[in-house]
Amino acid sequence: MLTDALSVDLNKALEAVDGWLSDYIRQPHSELGRSGPVCPFVEPAQRADALEIRVRLVGPTPSQTLVDEIVRCGLDEFSEVDWKAGNPNLRSLLLVMPDLPPEHLHLLDAAHTALKPESVHRGLMIAQFHERCREKAARNPAFEVSHASVPMVAVRSMAIHDVLFLADRREWFEEYASRFGVRYRNSAQGVDPLLTEVYERARATYGMRG
Repeated sequence: MLTDALSVDLNKALEAVDGWLSDYIRQPHSELGRSGPVCPFVEPAQRADALEIRVRLVGPTPSQTLVDEIVRCGLDEFSEVDWKAGNPNLRSLLLVMPDLPPEHLHLLDAAHTALKPESVHRGLMIAQFHERCREKAARNPAFEVSHASVPMVAVRSMAIHDVLFLADRREWFEEYASRFGVRYRNSAQGVDPLLTEVYERARATYGMRG
Protein backbone atom coordinates (compact mmCIF):
# COMPACT_ATOMS: atom_id res chain seq x y z
CA MET A 1 0.00 0.00 0.00
CA LEU A 2 1.36 3.42 -0.90
CA THR A 3 1.20 6.38 1.45
CA ASP A 4 -1.69 8.70 0.74
CA ALA A 5 -0.30 12.21 1.22
CA LEU A 6 -3.84 13.41 1.84
CA SER A 7 -4.00 11.29 5.00
CA VAL A 8 -1.26 13.48 6.51
CA ASP A 9 -2.21 17.03 7.44
CA LEU A 10 0.84 18.69 5.92
CA ASN A 11 -0.30 22.21 6.73
CA LYS A 12 -0.74 21.32 10.38
CA ALA A 13 2.67 19.65 10.48
CA LEU A 14 4.41 22.62 8.89
CA GLU A 15 2.61 25.01 11.23
CA ALA A 16 3.88 22.93 14.15
CA VAL A 17 7.43 23.12 12.81
CA ASP A 18 7.14 26.88 12.38
CA GLY A 19 5.82 27.23 15.93
CA TRP A 20 8.67 25.07 17.27
CA LEU A 21 11.23 27.22 15.50
CA SER A 22 9.66 30.47 16.73
CA ASP A 23 8.66 29.48 20.27
CA TYR A 24 11.51 27.17 21.21
CA ILE A 25 14.52 27.12 18.89
CA ARG A 26 14.70 30.91 18.52
CA GLN A 27 14.18 31.53 22.24
CA PRO A 28 16.58 31.42 25.21
CA HIS A 29 16.22 28.59 27.71
CA SER A 30 17.28 28.61 31.33
CA GLU A 31 18.76 25.09 31.12
CA LEU A 32 20.99 25.62 28.09
CA GLY A 33 24.05 26.48 30.13
CA ARG A 34 24.62 29.67 28.14
CA SER A 35 22.82 32.85 27.14
CA GLY A 36 21.04 33.35 23.84
CA PRO A 37 18.54 31.26 21.90
CA VAL A 38 18.59 27.47 21.70
CA CYS A 39 20.05 27.85 18.21
CA PRO A 40 21.47 31.31 17.50
CA PHE A 41 21.63 30.65 13.75
CA VAL A 42 17.94 30.02 13.02
CA GLU A 43 16.65 33.59 13.15
CA PRO A 44 19.40 35.00 10.88
CA ALA A 45 18.97 31.98 8.59
CA GLN A 46 15.26 32.67 8.26
CA ARG A 47 15.91 36.35 7.58
CA ALA A 48 18.39 35.38 4.86
CA ASP A 49 15.98 32.82 3.36
CA ALA A 50 18.56 30.13 4.10
CA LEU A 51 16.33 27.64 5.91
CA GLU A 52 14.83 24.97 3.63
CA ILE A 53 12.01 22.79 5.00
CA ARG A 54 11.08 19.66 3.08
CA VAL A 55 8.53 16.99 3.96
CA ARG A 56 9.44 13.34 3.60
CA LEU A 57 6.71 10.73 4.18
CA VAL A 58 7.81 7.34 5.48
CA GLY A 59 4.55 5.53 4.74
CA PRO A 60 2.78 2.76 6.67
CA THR A 61 5.84 0.53 7.10
CA PRO A 62 8.79 2.70 8.15
CA SER A 63 12.12 0.91 8.33
CA GLN A 64 15.67 1.75 9.32
CA THR A 65 16.75 1.36 5.71
CA LEU A 66 14.16 3.89 4.56
CA VAL A 67 14.93 6.49 7.23
CA ASP A 68 18.66 6.11 6.66
CA GLU A 69 18.11 6.67 2.95
CA ILE A 70 16.00 9.79 3.59
CA VAL A 71 18.80 11.27 5.67
CA ARG A 72 21.51 10.19 3.22
CA CYS A 73 19.57 11.79 0.36
CA GLY A 74 19.29 14.90 2.53
CA LEU A 75 23.07 15.15 2.57
CA ASP A 76 23.02 15.11 -1.23
CA GLU A 77 20.13 17.57 -1.39
CA PHE A 78 21.98 20.02 0.81
CA SER A 79 24.65 20.53 -1.85
CA GLU A 80 22.02 20.79 -4.59
CA VAL A 81 19.83 23.49 -3.05
CA ASP A 82 19.92 26.83 -4.85
CA TRP A 83 20.79 28.69 -1.67
CA LYS A 84 19.88 32.36 -1.65
CA ALA A 85 22.10 33.18 1.31
CA GLY A 86 25.70 33.99 0.54
CA ASN A 87 26.85 32.97 4.02
CA PRO A 88 27.21 29.16 4.03
CA ASN A 89 27.09 29.10 7.84
CA LEU A 90 23.41 30.06 7.72
CA ARG A 91 22.29 27.27 5.40
CA SER A 92 20.09 24.60 6.97
CA LEU A 93 17.85 21.89 5.57
CA LEU A 94 15.05 20.42 7.68
CA LEU A 95 13.71 17.02 6.65
CA VAL A 96 10.30 16.75 8.31
CA MET A 97 8.72 13.30 8.69
CA PRO A 98 5.23 14.01 10.05
CA ASP A 99 3.91 10.46 9.59
CA LEU A 100 6.70 8.72 11.54
CA PRO A 101 4.80 7.18 14.48
CA PRO A 102 6.01 7.40 18.10
CA GLU A 103 6.98 3.72 18.23
CA HIS A 104 9.43 4.30 15.37
CA LEU A 105 11.11 7.49 16.56
CA HIS A 106 14.19 5.48 17.49
CA LEU A 107 14.85 5.13 13.75
CA LEU A 108 15.90 8.78 13.69
CA ASP A 109 18.39 8.23 16.50
CA ALA A 110 19.86 5.19 14.75
CA ALA A 111 20.06 7.09 11.45
CA HIS A 112 21.97 9.88 13.18
CA THR A 113 24.47 7.40 14.61
CA ALA A 114 24.90 5.58 11.30
CA LEU A 115 25.28 8.66 9.09
CA LYS A 116 27.17 11.10 11.28
CA PRO A 117 30.58 9.84 10.02
CA GLU A 118 29.50 10.44 6.41
CA SER A 119 28.06 13.87 7.18
CA VAL A 120 31.20 14.97 9.03
CA HIS A 121 33.36 13.82 6.12
CA ARG A 122 31.29 16.09 3.88
CA GLY A 123 31.71 19.04 6.24
CA LEU A 124 28.09 18.79 7.34
CA MET A 125 26.33 18.21 10.65
CA ILE A 126 23.10 16.31 11.18
CA ALA A 127 20.80 16.35 14.19
CA GLN A 128 17.57 14.54 14.96
CA PHE A 129 14.60 16.09 16.76
CA HIS A 130 11.52 14.33 18.12
CA GLU A 131 9.41 14.15 21.26
CA ARG A 132 11.49 11.35 22.83
CA CYS A 133 14.94 12.53 21.78
CA ARG A 134 17.57 12.06 24.50
CA GLU A 135 20.26 14.30 22.98
CA LYS A 136 21.76 16.62 25.61
CA ALA A 137 22.74 20.29 25.46
CA ALA A 138 26.48 20.71 24.84
CA ARG A 139 26.91 22.84 27.96
CA ASN A 140 24.40 21.10 30.21
CA PRO A 141 24.32 17.29 30.00
CA ALA A 142 21.23 17.25 32.22
CA PHE A 143 19.09 19.04 29.61
CA GLU A 144 17.51 17.11 26.72
CA VAL A 145 17.61 19.90 24.18
CA SER A 146 16.30 18.22 21.02
CA HIS A 147 12.63 17.62 21.81
CA ALA A 148 10.16 18.46 19.04
CA SER A 149 6.53 17.55 18.47
CA VAL A 150 7.16 16.73 14.79
CA PRO A 151 9.95 14.26 13.91
CA MET A 152 12.68 15.77 11.77
CA VAL A 153 16.37 15.77 10.91
CA ALA A 154 18.40 18.92 10.35
CA VAL A 155 21.35 19.16 7.96
CA ARG A 156 23.64 22.17 8.12
CA SER A 157 27.18 23.28 7.41
CA MET A 158 29.81 22.49 10.02
CA ALA A 159 30.53 25.51 12.23
CA ILE A 160 33.30 26.42 14.64
CA HIS A 161 31.26 25.53 17.74
CA ASP A 162 30.90 21.95 16.47
CA VAL A 163 34.14 21.01 18.22
CA LEU A 164 31.77 20.39 21.15
CA PHE A 165 30.26 17.50 19.15
CA LEU A 166 33.32 16.27 17.25
CA ALA A 167 36.14 16.02 19.77
CA ASP A 168 35.39 12.49 20.99
CA ARG A 169 36.46 10.64 17.83
CA ARG A 170 39.81 11.20 16.13
CA GLU A 171 38.49 11.05 12.55
CA TRP A 172 35.75 13.56 13.34
CA PHE A 173 38.17 15.90 15.08
CA GLU A 174 40.63 15.70 12.19
CA GLU A 175 37.90 16.76 9.76
CA TYR A 176 36.99 19.63 12.08
CA ALA A 177 40.60 20.71 12.57
CA SER A 178 41.23 20.72 8.82
CA ARG A 179 38.50 23.33 8.48
CA PHE A 180 38.83 25.40 11.64
CA GLY A 181 42.32 24.79 13.02
CA VAL A 182 43.54 28.07 11.54
CA ARG A 183 41.04 29.93 13.70
CA TYR A 184 42.69 28.56 16.82
CA ARG A 185 46.16 29.42 15.57
CA ASN A 186 45.10 33.04 15.08
CA SER A 187 44.19 34.38 18.52
CA ALA A 188 43.04 37.67 16.98
CA GLN A 189 39.89 35.90 15.79
CA GLY A 190 38.57 35.69 19.36
CA VAL A 191 37.40 32.08 19.69
CA ASP A 192 35.16 31.21 22.67
CA PRO A 193 37.46 30.04 25.51
CA LEU A 194 35.40 26.87 26.00
CA LEU A 195 35.87 25.90 22.36
CA THR A 196 39.60 26.57 22.64
CA GLU A 197 39.79 24.38 25.73
CA VAL A 198 38.00 21.49 24.03
CA TYR A 199 40.06 21.91 20.85
CA GLU A 200 43.41 21.95 22.65
CA ARG A 201 42.47 18.98 24.82
CA ALA A 202 41.49 16.93 21.76
CA ARG A 203 44.62 17.99 19.89
CA ALA A 204 46.76 16.81 22.81
CA THR A 205 44.80 13.56 23.13
CA TYR A 206 45.34 12.68 19.48
CA GLY A 207 48.93 13.90 19.36
CA MET A 208 48.23 16.45 16.66
CA ARG A 209 50.60 19.34 15.97
CA GLY A 210 49.78 22.86 14.91
